[in-house]
Amino acid sequence: MGHQTIPPRDEEHQHAVYRHTTLKNNTSGGYGGGISNDNGTVQFVNSRILNNTAASLGGGGIFNSSSATLIKTEVSGNVVGGAGGEGGGILQESGTQVLRDSSVDRNSANGPGTSQAGGILNSGGAVTFDHSEVNNNASTTAPSGVWTSPQFTTVNRSEIRHNIPTNCDGSPVIVTGCVG
Repeated sequence: MGHQTIPPRDEEHQHAVYRHTTLKNNTSGGYGGGISNDNGTVQFVNSRILNNTAASLGGGGIFNSSSATLIKTEVSGNVVGGAGGEGGGILQESGTQVLRDSSVDRNSANGPGTSQAGGILNSGGAVTFDHSEVNNNASTTAPSGVWTSPQFTTVNRSEIRHNIPTNCDGSPVIVTGCVG
């Protein structure tokens, strides 16, 4: 399945559910290489978001500014490559992002300058990790695991580790439950 854009809500409130779906090898010139969710509600269950690219701005795998839930879903191998790119795996701009029994692994924000958060960058929404992992992500500047501002990140029985250059050090707000 190719790149997906969830359209703005209308009176019927857009709601998309993807089950056993793979979004793979897609490219966006701006936000959301795999999927861009702006004003909709999206849920991925037992799915994979792999090897997508946001060429300049952010959210190599997912760009979300509304409501997104990942259940038993893998976000891996995604890239944001532009100067100052943010969120190789996920860029959470506003709204809510829930990861339950999911993984954000081996993503990167590798553009020149201040590209950060190879895993997840939360710039104004609420992110919840429940039995999930953010591991082995890389970025040009710290942190590479999770960057958040403000503090609306909840970590419950989840791990954030082995990210380079740091897991969460360098985030403007401390990510509770994250070491290094």
